[in-house]
Amino acid sequence: MHDLVAKDDFDKLPEKYRDRARAIKARVAEIDGLMKSCQPPDVRAAVVRMAGQFRDQPDIDHADMAGEFLAACRDLPAWAIAEAASDFLAGRVDNHSGQFMPTCAEFAKRARAVMMPILSERAALRTEASKLIERATDDHKRHLIEIERQDQAVRKRVAALAEAVTAGAAKRQGLPHLGLNEAEQKRIDALKRPRQEVSKLEQTKIVKGRS
Repeated sequence: MHDLVAKDDFDKLPEKYRDRARAIKARVAEIDGLMKSCQPPDVRAAVVRMAGQFRDQPDIDHADMAGEFLAACRDLPAWAIAEAASDFLAGRVDNHSGQFMPTCAEFAKRARAVMMPILSERAALRTEASKLIERATDDHKRHLIEIERQDQAVRKRVAALAEAVTAGAAKRQGLPHLGLNEAEQKRIDALKRPRQEVSKLEQTKIVKGRS
């Protein structure tokens, strides 16, 4: 466990995060078990399977070929070697003609590609484990904020702050509407009547010159 989550961090985790840490540990241990290196008979079995279907590479020495396959695949798990052989035999490998025996380098490359999804899963689990304490801390902070929001005293304090902020704002100015009697209304209406426009054409020099 402690290679994924430090003991001090694990002790600080809430129970649900401890459960997740345990689940991650179990899955990582399972993947690590799958990564156990193969035995020579595993490689020989894969080579024999392919040799029964594919033609030999030109100028190949069978003894040398067996040694090269063993060297290229010695750190690979047996299941990846078996799946790589099946992929070659089924024609699922790009850029392989399907006629000649794959080289040891081609075969090892395919076996490593077969392993990539599970290796990526293990890497993602390790990353998640390293961030459990961070996630737990963030959850705790959100919980405290929610408690404060629900607290009546806090809500009153927020309302008081909001009122204090708006207290200095300009207040709306305006005069109350006052009712007018009939005489005052007539006087105001008379003032609103349009004034008769007096033509200034007669005052121009042209008109004056004609007169």
